[in-house]
Amino acid sequence: MHIKIDNTRPASDDRFGQSKWWGSPDIPVGVDFPQYIDSEGEEWPMQFICQINLADLAEYDTKLPKEGLLLFFAHIDYFLGYDDPEVPGEGVWDSCETKVLYVSPNDFDTLQQRILVDEDENPLYIPCRELNFEVSPEDASDCHNKLLGSPDFMPWEDWDAPCEGWQVLLQVDSQEDDDCTLRFMDEGVMYFLINPTDLANAQFNNVRGAMVSM
Repeated sequence: MHIKIDNTRPASDDRFGQSKWWGSPDIPVGVDFPQYIDSEGEEWPMQFICQINLADLAEYDTKLPKEGLLLFFAHIDYFLGYDDPEVPGEGVWDSCETKVLYVSPNDFDTLQQRILVDEDENPLYIPCRELNFEVSPEDASDCHNKLLGSPDFMPWEDWDAPCEGWQVLLQVDSQEDDDCTLRFMDEGVMYFLINPTDLANAQFNNVRGAMVSM
């Protein structure tokens, strides 16, 4: 089973605490906005991709927690068209290039929307979209954003070390519309990979990114 994600509809509001694609993340007080560190030791904010309110999936047997939020971040500036001299390449990425935060429902009362701004206080984010789910028992390789399931594109027998035997937590496809142009090596796909043992134990602090070009 995999869960197809529909992220094509603009959101009518900021969807605070709800499932959403793009926009600004909702992070508990005291938790830092995820950063990556460049070769000169400078810290930069990662791009927020989506957050999933796991209560939306509680009726399905996904091995995910039944409650809480999952938030996905990655160093994908270059693939969104921004200047970036340090670009993650094809294959498994370094651990510092991606971050997944799990927020317990006990911490929902402390959620804050974190809005990135530039030096002129202009917001830096892609407009928020609704995030809806469609469960499918078939795992056909038709290329879409999805949770779990098999990778649509995997030119190797297994993922590179240290991710041998790991599975897909989230697949993010290239896309282009009026608000966003996201290109992973033209028409490639990015994956968030998780160790099956970590998934079974609801541990998300060791998720790794990987990219496959077309």
